[in-house]
Amino acid sequence: MAFNLCAVQMLSDAVPEHNLQSLIRLLAEHSPEPGELVLIPENALCFSDKETYLALAENLGEGYYQTRLAELAAQYQCYLVCGSFPIKSTQENKIYSTCLVFSPQGLLINFYHKMHLFDALVADKKGLYKESDTFTAGQEIKLFDYHYAGSSLKVGLAICYDLRFPALFQTLREQGASVILLPAAFTQVTGDAHWLPLLQARAIENQCYIVAANQGGVHACGRETYGHSMIISPWGEVHKELQYGEGSIKCEFNQQLLNKVRQKMPLVNHNRFSSSFRRK
Repeated sequence: MAFNLCAVQMLSDAVPEHNLQSLIRLLAEHSPEPGELVLIPENALCFSDKETYLALAENLGEGYYQTRLAELAAQYQCYLVCGSFPIKSTQENKIYSTCLVFSPQGLLINFYHKMHLFDALVADKKGLYKESDTFTAGQEIKLFDYHYAGSSLKVGLAICYDLRFPALFQTLREQGASVILLPAAFTQVTGDAHWLPLLQARAIENQCYIVAANQGGVHACGRETYGHSMIISPWGEVHKELQYGEGSIKCEFNQQLLNKVRQKMPLVNHNRFSSSFRRK
């Protein structure tokens, strides 16, 4: 099975239409091949504040911007994964930060509400980040089936701060993930300190491809994100990386490499904390 994994890096602002046009341009420049798996960052269509997110939020599977994303997936006949978009919840004055998965036919085939919300102090201009003021945490772990040339594999979903919680990634692997997607808006400070080692650790300990699409640069609001979108092999090697600014990277998914890594060091079989080990 041969297909490409792709990460698109953006520098989004508070105006959704600006960001949509940037995404259209970046996809045109990248020109995804049919069947390609394309990941765009967290907050891809809006990088702003609570009031703006609440005003933009759509019902799941409905609305102008979800329709436009679906159209782009169908136009390129690719799997287009929007790292996060504000989706309405039943909780008053709170929304979900939701990863949306569109098929090559332009259908919304799965979604993931961000489980871990970034409430932290960071030594940058913003200082206090408190996502829980705006968002409500998701409760479900999600994967989707990627189909290509008569074969299929499972792809796991996570968002940004989820990266710091290895149990989520271990559960995705136990549930069959071969690839795990990590859209993000990692800050410059936290990214410089932890982005690469965390991504490599999640790839190595779960023997999965990790596709990480980050925001990358100084935004109109003055916040700075780290960039360094990358694709990492199941052995922890950085296959592709885009350090700063807008653009895209891609590499071919290698099933033989994944099988080889897992066969030589069968971590899942050896892990005494895994559900499969406990069933023995």
